[in-house]
Amino acid sequence: MKKLLFSVFVFLTFLHTQHAQESNVESKKYRFVFQMDNRFSSLRGVDISILGGKLGFQYKKLFRLGLGTSFILWPVTISYVNKKTHTVTDNKVSFWYVSVFNDWILYKNKHWECFLTEQVGFGKPSFVREVNDAVVSDVNIPLYVNEVSGQVNYKITDWIGVGTGIGYRNIWNQKAALKATFDAPIYIGKIIIYPEGLFGNSK
Repeated sequence: MKKLLFSVFVFLTFLHTQHAQESNVESKKYRFVFQMDNRFSSLRGVDISILGGKLGFQYKKLFRLGLGTSFILWPVTISYVNKKTHTVTDNKVSFWYVSVFNDWILYKNKHWECFLTEQVGFGKPSFVREVNDAVVSDVNIPLYVNEVSGQVNYKITDWIGVGTGIGYRNIWNQKAALKATFDAPIYIGKIIIYPEGLFGNSK
């Protein structure tokens, strides 16, 4: 397994190096980027949808950096066993976070783009417990999020494109209950706006 991972790493590094050499001949170094994505994931096995947005800049065809924000579209109800009372308790859960993202571009041509991306963020989940429509518990705690994914973008026109990808969300909090709730695979669908194309300065 280690040999396979090392081989993949060497191949990706070679691909990125070749791509970097090709990109160095471009005259335009920086450009603004804006993306919106819809990530499908789960909380303790319950399906959720997360809306996200990213704003930043791209350096040549090598990488992108910027800030992003994500939030769950609709709160979901999850059940767990209360260790003190040994009863099943329902919580309505939602969360949001802001993040710094980095896209490592592996391949790019006129229409297609393949890259690895990582988001490191901070936010707040909300756990609300209700009894007879009355809130009896409302807990907000810090949440430290790390998401890594592989993605593919397709540029439809000079100013708009679409993308898809798959990855994993990992919580850096040490509490096992939080990790069991928020650690999960993610599946990505997104719309991409190319500002330079929208304002007539695309290449």
